[in-house]
Formats: sequence, structure tokens, C-alpha cells
Amino acid sequence: MKNSVLFLSFILYATFIFFINNYVGLLIIFLLNVVAMMTFKVKVMGAIESIVKLLPFILLTVVINCLLANYQYAFMVAIKLTLVCQITYIYAKTTTVKGIASTVKNLCIPLRFINVNPEDIELLVCIALSMLPIFKQEYNQLKDACLAKGMELNIKNMKLILTKLLVSVMKRVNEIEASMIEKGYEEI
Repeated sequence: MKNSVLFLSFILYATFIFFINNYVGLLIIFLLNVVAMMTFKVKVMGAIESIVKLLPFILLTVVINCLLANYQYAFMVAIKLTLVCQITYIYAKTTTVKGIASTVKNLCIPLRFINVNPEDIELLVCIALSMLPIFKQEYNQLKDACLAKGMELNIKNMKLILTKLLVSVMKRVNEIEASMIEKGYEEI
């Protein structure tokens, strides 16, 4: 239940940021984010690196808003996006995969009325979220192998990389399926 309250608070907080239309309010939100980082002992450099990785998306949004609206509005949107990315990073670092899966299960409890099992959804979410780092690792290994062979990373070679990645992922999925069958899980 605590995870569900935390998740809903996070969603409301992130949504609330987009309704603030002055710089003083955004400064207060920034200070609240910094306090949250200190409270939950989240590394500041990790948050900065996360925002730097998302910078192309933020800049693209700024350019589009400059073209469609004006530069002041575009700057405000950039600040809001940065603050939402910051609080999302804090939430991601303070919540476990099991916690997120449990939250999704709790939010899906009303689906029991239409014969949907929330425990099955929890298991699927947990497996899906656990696979993301594996996808990233597999992709980086394939990319490094291609670079070591002197292949350039372009659209033509992406087909080869994605095909090998898909084969690798399917092998992992088969391993997970065999493990679940051995542990007695019925078909989901």
C-alpha cells in the first residue's frame, strides 16, 4: 500500500509541475527536488548525468516550442521537463522493481471484477522491468562487437544488430519460461 501511495504521489507531483506558470514556483519545485535527493540519499551526479542523457529530447522540445509559440514559453517547458526528469530519476532510484510491480498489482485489483488476476500482472511487470538492464547489456555487447569488427553503426547494420538482439532476448525468454514451468506456474 505504501508503494501505491508513493507512486500516486509521484504521478500527481510530476503532473502538478506542468501547471506551474511562474519561475518562483519552479524554483520552489527545484528546491523540493533537491531536498528529496538529500532525504533519499540520491547521488546528485547521477541525476545530472540522467538529465544530460535526456538533453537532446529537451532541446528538441524547446526548438519545437520556439517555432510554435515563443522562446519564453519554450524555456519554461524546458525547465518543467528537466524538473520532471529529476523527480523521475529520484523515484526510480528509491523504488525497487518488486516495489513497482507490487504497485501495479495494487492498482490492478479492481480488474478482478473482469477476471483479470493482478498477481499475474505483477509477475509480468516484474519480469519486464528486470529484462530492461539485460536488453541494454546485450545491445552494448553487440554494438561493441560490431565496432571491434570494424562495422559502422548505421541503419543498414542496425538490422543485423537488432536481429541478433532479438535472438538473444528470445533465448532469455525461453530460459525464464522453463524456470517458471519448473517452479509450478501455470500458463499466464
